[in-house]
Amino acid sequence: MKWIFPMAGRGTRTSELGAFKPFIQIGHRRMLGWLFNSISAKIRPEDRLVFVTTEAYATAYDVSHVIEEILHSEYVPNRFDFLTTPDTPPGPSATVYTARSLLFTDEPAIVVNCDQYIDFDLMDMTEGRCGFLPVYAQFGQKSSFVRIENGIITLVVEKKNISNIASAGVYAVSSGSALIRAIETQFERGQTTNGEFYVGVAMNNLIEEGYRFYPCAVRAKYDLGNVHGIHKFETTMATVCEAT
Repeated sequence: MKWIFPMAGRGTRTSELGAFKPFIQIGHRRMLGWLFNSISAKIRPEDRLVFVTTEAYATAYDVSHVIEEILHSEYVPNRFDFLTTPDTPPGPSATVYTARSLLFTDEPAIVVNCDQYIDFDLMDMTEGRCGFLPVYAQFGQKSSFVRIENGIITLVVEKKNISNIASAGVYAVSSGSALIRAIETQFERGQTTNGEFYVGVAMNNLIEEGYRFYPCAVRAKYDLGNVHGIHKFETTMATVCEAT
């Protein structure tokens, strides 16, 4: 399986804590370190990791080298590909599309947002035209929300609460080629939200093709994409460390 980590956004909501969001220090780990601390057990030895950021971030923050250090510290020995874009892409889908040459394969692909600490069930995707999205209860308007009918996700909507059931920022598809095709259709149809292309919305194009997307359980989810969420997580982790 290919794991894709888009890291090319401007991170305006957390800029007061650091210009490059994935490397913001939260307690004794960087944000990206916390992500891998939460998902490392799900990554198999044969899986390949793909990171995408901008040329400016790559140079200013020595991103490739720091990723290597983080993976080593979190006991993730997997090989990884590091790609850059000349400018900030118009949304996560456009960032993922930068890695299309690595994803044109029947091998499963999973896109994971970096600004979170998350534990979820990793579902099997051997049945073919399918995928899964970890979901959780959310009552605001700032996430990607799903509609579920008869145990299947039938619609993904960005920044509009249609169900109080939100995507946890993880999008898995049984074929990397299908993921890229969905994003290309998204570009062709101009499927943007506030001027940006989101991965969740691209999944609707595969649902339209007959792909079956399953919701799966989230056991822990901390949103690190805003200052309030980061401070809340810091407080929680400090309490856990004191207790142990």
